[in-house]
Amino acid sequence: MRYVLVMLGALVAIGVGAILIFNIFINIGWIYPANYAESKINEAYDLIRSAHEVTEDMIPPLCRYVIFSEDGEILSGNMPKQSTRIAWDVASQKKASGNFFYKAISREKEYVVLQYSLTPQYQSAFLREHFIEPQRLMSILVILGGMAMIVLLSVRFGKKIKRNMQPLMVAVENIKNQDLEYEVSYSGIKELDECLSSIDDMRMALKASLEQQWKLEQDKNRQMSALAHDIKTPLTIVRGNAELLAETALTEEQKSNVDYVISSAVRIQDYVQKLIELTKSVAGCQHLTEKVVTEALMNDIRKQASGLAGVYSLKLNWNEQWNSKTIHVAYDQVVRAVMNIVQNAAEHTGKEGTIDVSVVEENGAITFSVEDTGSGFSKEALLHGTEQFFMDDTSRSGEEHYGIGLFFAKTVAEKHGGKIMLANSKETGGARVDICFHRNNDEV
Repeated sequence: MRYVLVMLGALVAIGVGAILIFNIFINIGWIYPANYAESKINEAYDLIRSAHEVTEDMIPPLCRYVIFSEDGEILSGNMPKQSTRIAWDVASQKKASGNFFYKAISREKEYVVLQYSLTPQYQSAFLREHFIEPQRLMSILVILGGMAMIVLLSVRFGKKIKRNMQPLMVAVENIKNQDLEYEVSYSGIKELDECLSSIDDMRMALKASLEQQWKLEQDKNRQMSALAHDIKTPLTIVRGNAELLAETALTEEQKSNVDYVISSAVRIQDYVQKLIELTKSVAGCQHLTEKVVTEALMNDIRKQASGLAGVYSLKLNWNEQWNSKTIHVAYDQVVRAVMNIVQNAAEHTGKEGTIDVSVVEENGAITFSVEDTGSGFSKEALLHGTEQFFMDDTSRSGEEHYGIGLFFAKTVAEKHGGKIMLANSKETGGARVDICFHRNNDEV
């Protein structure tokens, strides 16, 4: 409504202003009023009628004239030829047609007919001759001024609407970025505020839904973790007793059955451990970096990797090149991520095989490269190996892979501003995994 009223007011102001300016020009004499010629004709009427001879200087301004004899012969004048027939009709029959007005003055044995128009005219003869009439010019200027005013006010209105829509854009952007804690600010425009109110209701409903979903997810993870830990106790007892039973005197068939029990118990323990790792997924953990002594971190990873290589009867080659005394990382997550890669390599490398681990610090980041002498990644594993729950039984040594370790490593690397890359090593013929972590907290 404000826009409509301002627009109407502006258009009315342009019209009134044009009329005032036009009247000012008339008052100062730059423009003759519409009845100027007619009033001058009335003043000169008696002079023309009684004059011995009509001359051009007797003709009032803004008028053209023609003098007819009694029988209609043109004696003199400056009226255009196409208008003289109408002028004679006025003189002889007192009727006229066309766009002009006529005034016939009867004299002895002749008629004087004056042609004029009831429109404002310029005082300047040059302007009357070469320029459009002031009334038409003023109409054109009013139309152009009105169009310009519509454009200017519409542009201004558009900018104001854009500013008023900013709270709406901010609300949408916050929801897009999953920020549901922002405070709604209103625009002052009824329609936009109603939309903002609806968005705020949606925000609150979405926030409540996400919080409930998060709580359910947390409860589910806690229950799964508790259940996994509860399973470990009786499973350990089953495995321990089976191993004790295997040490007694058994028949071949009994020994074979005990071996099946032990191997199945080991596999179930592996499943339980993977389930526990899943419930402790980094997606549900806080990513808190801390200042870490680089040497301590390297020693910890090297020690765990050496122990793991010993369990699998593998040779470990360790090479490290770094300069920073301290780095900012999430210590436990980095250790787990690297060890997941080392364990993945150990599980897929045959006995007496080799695992090469190299550490390089370069361009503000630390990169761990793990190579093994196994069968390498399949084409599908190279494309999807870091996806959660990806299993590729045909790759590497054929052992089962649960799709958690590399996914966890990738997630940790990305949270540290780095990345993980899978490839097949040209030197060893096995798999190669490079994982990168930014060392600077500002870059995490």
